[in-house]
Amino acid sequence: MEHITKHNWLLVGIVLATASFGYSATTPSSYSSIVTVSENANSFSSSLSGTSTFDFNSLATGKKLSNVAWSGVGTFDQLYVIPANQYGGAPSIAQPRGSNYSVQGIGSPVTKTTLTLNTPSSYFGFYWSAGDAANQLQFYRGNSLVGQFTTESLMSKLPSDYYGNPINRGQNRGEPYAFINFYGDQSTSWDKVVLTNAGSSGFESDNYTSRTQAWSVKADGGIQGTPIQVVSVKDNVNTVTQVTAANVQKVAPQWEFSSRAPAAPAPPVLALLAFGAVVGLRGLRARKSVTATPVGH
Repeated sequence: MEHITKHNWLLVGIVLATASFGYSATTPSSYSSIVTVSENANSFSSSLSGTSTFDFNSLATGKKLSNVAWSGVGTFDQLYVIPANQYGGAPSIAQPRGSNYSVQGIGSPVTKTTLTLNTPSSYFGFYWSAGDAANQLQFYRGNSLVGQFTTESLMSKLPSDYYGNPINRGQNRGEPYAFINFYGDQSTSWDKVVLTNAGSSGFESDNYTSRTQAWSVKADGGIQGTPIQVVSVKDNVNTVTQVTAANVQKVAPQWEFSSRAPAAPAPPVLALLAFGAVVGLRGLRARKSVTATPVGH
């Protein structure tokens, strides 16, 4: 088959790529900028604060779901959810070896999912797993395409330590897995997020994360990570600039990359496994205790 946390080592790579940008006459500004940041290779959640997260753990698996609400954020027109396997499913405390996740394609009845937001937003992030050539992610403001991303333009830029399922790197070693953040600046927002895979492979993803407010250095501190590219749109002219940590602020002063006081990192996979084992052992002991209690005692 083809195919949540601030910490100063949490972001090891940043990639920004876009196939196309476009704006209509109703776009709030003639200038926009978007930057894409990958979290640490073993992370499954965003390091940005003040966000709302949607996982798929409480949803039914193996059937088409329609009009699924993300409380306070928006609505998915259709979803197809499956249990964790080598291709996807972020771990959780309850399911340290992987939880339910969303997929488009792979012969499911859903090849395209549209998340319509209640309020235009300037941040989105998600765990993009088993990236393959047929995966396509698009951001829209009304009918105008704000940004388009694919595995080829974005995920393929990740270094080798992102390849293979991070729960077990021996699984599916030929495809990248990463939590990806999409930051719009103060003049960039979207109200629809579209995930598409019309091929024979699947677009696997989990832990969708959203925030209406754009990133700001005053409120959020500098973005942690290593900048590689910044894409700007001015008067419908798309400009892609390769940057480094040394010159990014000269190229795009609105983006600031710097270390800041870390919060507790997301639990690593081994810690989740250990916690899950302890919880299971306590449950077993409790059941044994109840069983051993004499009748009428």
